[in-house]
Amino acid sequence: MGFSLEKFEAYAYGGNLEMGMRELMALLNELDKNFGRLGAQFEAQPLQALSEQEVDQHTYTRIAAAASSLLSNKNLFIADQWQRNTLGLHRWLSALFAATPFHTADHVIRTLHVQTDQSDLKNLEIAKEDLLKFCFLFTPDSEVHLELNALWEADKVLAAGLGLVLISPRFLGSPVAHSKREEVLPWLAARLDQLDDIEQLPLGVLHDLYMHCSYADRADKHDIKKPINSLIRRKLAQNTLFDLEIPKSIALDSSERHKPVMLVVLEWFGSSHSIYRTHSRTMESARNHFHVIAMGYENCLDDISKQVFDEFIPIPNINMIDQLRQIQEQAKKSEAVVCYMPSVGMFPLTMWLANLRVAPLQLMALGHPATTHAHAIDYVVVEDDYVGDEACFSEKLLRLPKDGMPYRPSASARDVSVPTGFHENPAVVQIVVCSTTMKLNPGFLQACKQILEKSCVPIRFHFLVGQAQGLVYPNVQRVIQMFLGDKARVYPHQSYVDYMAVINRCDLFINPFPFGNTNGVIDTISAGLVGVCKTGPEVHEHIDQGLFERLGLPEWLIAKNIDQYINAVVRLSENHEERTILRKKFSGPGKVDIFFNGRPEIFGDLVYEKLLALNIH
Repeated sequence: MGFSLEKFEAYAYGGNLEMGMRELMALLNELDKNFGRLGAQFEAQPLQALSEQEVDQHTYTRIAAAASSLLSNKNLFIADQWQRNTLGLHRWLSALFAATPFHTADHVIRTLHVQTDQSDLKNLEIAKEDLLKFCFLFTPDSEVHLELNALWEADKVLAAGLGLVLISPRFLGSPVAHSKREEVLPWLAARLDQLDDIEQLPLGVLHDLYMHCSYADRADKHDIKKPINSLIRRKLAQNTLFDLEIPKSIALDSSERHKPVMLVVLEWFGSSHSIYRTHSRTMESARNHFHVIAMGYENCLDDISKQVFDEFIPIPNINMIDQLRQIQEQAKKSEAVVCYMPSVGMFPLTMWLANLRVAPLQLMALGHPATTHAHAIDYVVVEDDYVGDEACFSEKLLRLPKDGMPYRPSASARDVSVPTGFHENPAVVQIVVCSTTMKLNPGFLQACKQILEKSCVPIRFHFLVGQAQGLVYPNVQRVIQMFLGDKARVYPHQSYVDYMAVINRCDLFINPFPFGNTNGVIDTISAGLVGVCKTGPEVHEHIDQGLFERLGLPEWLIAKNIDQYINAVVRLSENHEERTILRKKFSGPGKVDIFFNGRPEIFGDLVYEKLLALNIH
């Protein structure tokens, strides 16, 4: 049976607490499965007088109002055994309130205040039995004061769980939410490994914290991975999963029949996914030296992407420890000398595998560009011109030349036509921003606001935001327009053809920072645009610089700080003739071919050399 809004309202307003909570949790579970969309099983009867644009807002507000009534009931207590489940779904309750005029659940939290004095409703006193309910309701945008140290003293597991769910969501773009992440990250990093067991945490979102810390501003943002790794190693040891003992010598036979084995463990790797486009050719070429066996979840590959490898072995839908055991046993069985992960952190599996040695040489690439702080990763494979500050990595770097990891063109791009005419003197300069929800932050949006204020020509921004769908989209739209008002149009997640159609109508692009774009650069340059990026020490900042330099774009389009970024965008916006000359010279479909041409075989060559250097012969 699906979720009926009218039934949920009857339970919530009628005081049927048990059934109301069951329905609310079922709804949050559906939102989790559908990435924030209500889904086909959702039933509601909106007012007939509503316009199509009003229906979603009306529906979200009714759900949030009923949830407010339910959760503010003094007789509702959430049992301790539901802690991990409720915190695991925390992001969707937060997203629900953020999608409505409530913005937060603070109005519900204030009903938990034990004092009769209501004069200070930012600093609340909460009874111990209501702490879990408080944490469930406290959102990244909450303006109620949170004393994490006091919560830690009362219940360290609950405090750690709240810290985790506050900073793991895909969208933390508002000033309040972003500042919480900056504050909670070092606090949690200093305490997380004091927990007794990693399973005390909401494990379903732990890898989101591991991955999404990259979108913070702090220089020490990756330190949170150190206690996560510590907890993982402890759990592996409890389950008698230990590092493979590296033999003193392994025979390397370069003959075709007895090639050494490279075991590749994958996350998303369908033929339409960016990881396939950026990393498949190097793995294909590695077959010159290695017999390449891939392991991954069956639903994360397709018939095209499986052809990259000599063999594909599906990982079954069993518990994480058993999956890791299967990978290690397969590595032993096939006598794998290399374990390679094109990306780490999008799935829990790779986060855990980075802490377990299954082969003498273990490498990762930058499908998600960040260090792991994990002992079982020996090298990060990275193109030389993408490296900013080598100190940002805990691993050694296996540097490829800048043409050492050529990409595949997007299959979707074949269906997209690119206009040949430019608006050489537009009345309003149209600037496109290609981004996912994670990349949006107050620093970048404030820079956009300053560009508007500084430019002598009218500007309109077009935000193409991946993952802005369902409940998430209204909050993304609200935050962007908080900075830019009606000078920004925010598009929900859409098809590639529709996405490219918007790009084709624009005059230039700007990349978000500090986490830049790879595929966005390819798409916008292909469409005949030029733009501005900001570089920095982290690889996810420096990739943009590498891409721009490969394209031969002028140095002034690669900003080293925010002021340079703002000035470059203003210059590119105001100077129509200069922009037209740059577009004709540096952009268009053929200009991105440089990313698709190169020497993918170098990857396999260098990995083989590293094996020889390990004295494995």
